[in-house]
Amino acid sequence: MRSLRLFTLAIALAAAALAAATPGVCAENRAAASPETLAAARELFTISFDRAATELNAQAVDTAWPSIESSLRARNPDLDADKLAGLRREFERIRLQKLRDLMKDVPAIYARHLSQEDMVEASRFYRGPAGTRLLQAVPVILAEIFAIALPAMPAVMNDTNEEFVKLARDRGFIR
Repeated sequence: MRSLRLFTLAIALAAAALAAATPGVCAENRAAASPETLAAARELFTISFDRAATELNAQAVDTAWPSIESSLRARNPDLDADKLAGLRREFERIRLQKLRDLMKDVPAIYARHLSQEDMVEASRFYRGPAGTRLLQAVPVILAEIFAIALPAMPAVMNDTNEEFVKLARDRGFIR
């Protein structure tokens, strides 16, 4: 029980530090965003999401599809390659639409944190050659980053908690 309280304390302190480190909202966007700002946010989201998310979705489907296909074949051994290809396209389409639905509020988040001019400039960048290459590379980059980070996160969290609790104990803040 005591270690649970210490863990909760560590998480609360980490959350407070994260909140303090989060940059302030752009003054222009503290109030409700204008229709023009929201339009710029939607455009930026469309450019960044459609390019990167479509590729990330395709990669996820590539990973998931073999087990789905195996399950489909087990239930209907007469499925031919054309029907399976059509089902795969539908699975990919449905998954991408679910991701779009999940992310529908992202433009409002952009509008709260970026100025209209920043979003227009970012959209211009992403439409240019370097931005296009970046958006094409992001799915591969993220996959490589996640391959490193995700398996290590439990150890990082545990080690951070242990080191922090020791520090707090050494300084007399906890017993």
